[in-house]
Amino acid sequence: MFIERRAASASVDYRLGAASTLSLGGGAGVGGLLVLNGARHEISPGWLLTGAYSYRILDGRGAAPFLLIGLSFGGSGASTREVVPKRTMDPSPVSLYAFDIRAGLTVGKTFWKVLSPYAAIRAFGGPVLWNIDGQPRSGTDQRHFQVAAGLVTSLPRGVDLYAEVAPGGERAVTLGGGVGF
Repeated sequence: MFIERRAASASVDYRLGAASTLSLGGGAGVGGLLVLNGARHEISPGWLLTGAYSYRILDGRGAAPFLLIGLSFGGSGASTREVVPKRTMDPSPVSLYAFDIRAGLTVGKTFWKVLSPYAAIRAFGGPVLWNIDGQPRSGTDQRHFQVAAGLVTSLPRGVDLYAEVAPGGERAVTLGGGVGF
């Protein structure tokens, strides 16, 4: 099975203390494609919700790197419709739900108080629930790990920008930004 989805989301972070942060977020899947046994299924736009907790084990002062541990949960929902030739009737849409629980370690170093390159490794799992051919189906990720590298830059006025690429395990590219108050 092959699945590709894109999404846009926003989150709010709350510092629980000097070393820990709680995040809550939401957004929308903007569509995608699922291929199973040669049949193509269009994924319609849908919803997503996230929650995360992170704890800084090492703060990166002096020669030492920073080290973070993180836990997160995510859920999303959308409908799918099989792509069929135009001369046949369009099939009815069916629901697709995905859930994910994830734990990870991130290590990096901040230079000049503005650039923070990092590497991360994450382990995760969770069910994907789908109804196809009138039968409920469930599955999970093909790979239950992710290896990633990224860069965060801190700009004036509390603005942060980040980019991450994950070429190992679950593949992804993430771009984003934030504003601190």
